[in-house]
Amino acid sequence: MLGAAIYVHWSVLVVIAVLGLVSIKSPIHAFVAIASYLAVVVVHELGHGLIARRRGYEVIALRIGFFHGCCEHAAPESELDEVWIAWGGVLAQLAVAIPVLLIGSLTEDFDLGYLSPTIAILGYVNLLVALFNLAPGPGMDGEVAWRVLPLLKRWLRARRKTHEVVTALRRRR
Repeated sequence: MLGAAIYVHWSVLVVIAVLGLVSIKSPIHAFVAIASYLAVVVVHELGHGLIARRRGYEVIALRIGFFHGCCEHAAPESELDEVWIAWGGVLAQLAVAIPVLLIGSLTEDFDLGYLSPTIAILGYVNLLVALFNLAPGPGMDGEVAWRVLPLLKRWLRARRKTHEVVTALRRRR
């Protein structure tokens, strides 16, 4: 994917085994739960990778772990690029979670059978993980993502100053 190597940590295999054992009576439920669990982490890292590629950076590897992953890419050349890439994972998760939750709310009166784990994991768990990732702590996407606020403030200030200069130049004519 994205021309990058994909690495899966051994802990993912443990989670797959546990989910498989919990759902041993229903292999289809087990498969859906496992696929949904993996999708949460993979979608997040793909989001980082897609934005990195879109911004012109090489994506080197996607590392998938038990509850965390890592998208290795070329170092961003600007703070704005770094911020965009940080938001990529969360935005990708939201792009999946919101439609899944909407479908879940529209079908809550129906028995979804095998799709129930999908609504729970790709909807609710995915949304919680996305919000958790926005925490501004060390090693979290929020540590970089929330730098968008000072960048936006500087941009608005520069835009206002440019407008003032252009207006003053027009008045001189």
